[in-house]
Amino acid sequence: MSMELKNLLKLPSLREAEVIAGKNGLNKPVTSISVLEQSNIDQLGKELFNQEDKYGSEIVISGLMAIAHDVKAQVKLIRHLQHEGEIGLILYYVGVFIPEVDQRLIEVCDQLDFPLIVMPKGEPSLRYSEVIYEVVEAIIKQEMEETSFSNQILEQISNLPTNQRNVDTMLQMLTDRTHSSIVLTDSRGQIINADTWPSMSTLDLSHRVEQTVDNNIQTIDSVSTVKRSIFHNGTESIQLYMFKETQPLTENMVEQVAEVVQIFMNLWGQNYEAVNTQELVKAILNDESLKMRRLGAILHIDVESISNVWFVRVEDSAERKFVMYHLKEEMKLRFNVLLVELFEQTIVVLTGAGKTEEDFAAIALEVLDRLQEERLQPIIVQYLGMNTTTDVQAAYIKMEKYFEQAQFLYPRQQIFTQLHFQFVAECEKIIAEGERSIRQALAPLQPLIQHEDLLDTLAVFLLDAQSHYVKAGELLFVHMNTIKYRIKRINEIVHYSVTKLPESLTYYRAIAIWRLLKNTEER
Repeated sequence: MSMELKNLLKLPSLREAEVIAGKNGLNKPVTSISVLEQSNIDQLGKELFNQEDKYGSEIVISGLMAIAHDVKAQVKLIRHLQHEGEIGLILYYVGVFIPEVDQRLIEVCDQLDFPLIVMPKGEPSLRYSEVIYEVVEAIIKQEMEETSFSNQILEQISNLPTNQRNVDTMLQMLTDRTHSSIVLTDSRGQIINADTWPSMSTLDLSHRVEQTVDNNIQTIDSVSTVKRSIFHNGTESIQLYMFKETQPLTENMVEQVAEVVQIFMNLWGQNYEAVNTQELVKAILNDESLKMRRLGAILHIDVESISNVWFVRVEDSAERKFVMYHLKEEMKLRFNVLLVELFEQTIVVLTGAGKTEEDFAAIALEVLDRLQEERLQPIIVQYLGMNTTTDVQAAYIKMEKYFEQAQFLYPRQQIFTQLHFQFVAECEKIIAEGERSIRQALAPLQPLIQHEDLLDTLAVFLLDAQSHYVKAGELLFVHMNTIKYRIKRINEIVHYSVTKLPESLTYYRAIAIWRLLKNTEER
């Protein structure tokens, strides 16, 4: 039997704690415990990026101090933690930082079967370290006594949602249980999947695989190693490697790992050898270096040559497949290295170099015009000059984080660049720094506060019309001369020219922050 969450409540450090919600989740197994220092979900962002690798065995400790008085944020955080695979929350300092546990928090925990364990209330002297020490000690003791783990892991896998029941999740379970690095290779010795212990291990897995030729457990350069064959579809097509530092592998441990991998392949590995470009795009955006190189080699795609990326968003999910089709047709005429695939809710277009920035701007306009002819209205975000696939992943994270704000700031824009998102990020940083920072940024607009129509005109003129009088007039449904008059009036009121550098930079940023704040208030 594994260490279940309900058994941890018998520990001295948790004996006085109270389970106030999510009691149906107390039978879940626990393999680790972690501290959540940043409980503001908006700032967590994509910290837990590989959602599909989460399999539900970790419990979290937190005081929720950053959102102690924001119940909506607390509820949002619980949903996020449960979605990411966490199995419960041990809540500290109720009555100290959090006045009380709101009924809405209790209801969402009950709904999700997410145990909410509250430490004794009104106790500021409680220490995280006491619970962490006893929980870790209990887990280690259980693992040492319970040497048979294959059935438990297979049962956990069978209970997972279909989208999480994959080889990566299986390997993570096995590395967590055995504290060893595990590698799967194909018949040619190329690494297909790998998971390391610890997660930041610096072991050169490719080199270790080349060194390991014996099925017997052996020690090479202070690392215990072994190789075992796995039969898939009736043939010996997969090789399993295990590497363990500080302690030797045992035959019992190796046999159980091999058993789990073998049964997994027989039951759920029907499509394991199928390779497609969607998996490659997923590996690139998750920055899974080994996996993307292996998939790239099989698909004959040089991932090293990918240097430009488009993220294409289409609001109507039914239209995405049509946009993807037209994107592939349009882009394959222009690029040799090309991937066009759907990742989550975003169509990702990865291309090689060979074009100038002006070329990409022209291509984006041509492609947009072609899609609009088909009555499709996508939004294109261009990130150019990526040096590594890590840059591609970072670009995706930034696009996801600021996409909504970028739409608020530039509501009429359909083609964005990384500079748009960089500017949005800078504005959001100013807003996040608080009232003093906001007042300083908005100071140039202070003389216009009583002139709402002039502020609206300035926003459209600078942000939407790129300082073009005719375009601003069209957007505001007034004559060009009216725009000229209003801009002249603005210049007179603020005593500067908002159309000349460097003054225009100051007013561009100020009116951008003004619009972001205005949209936030109106939501």
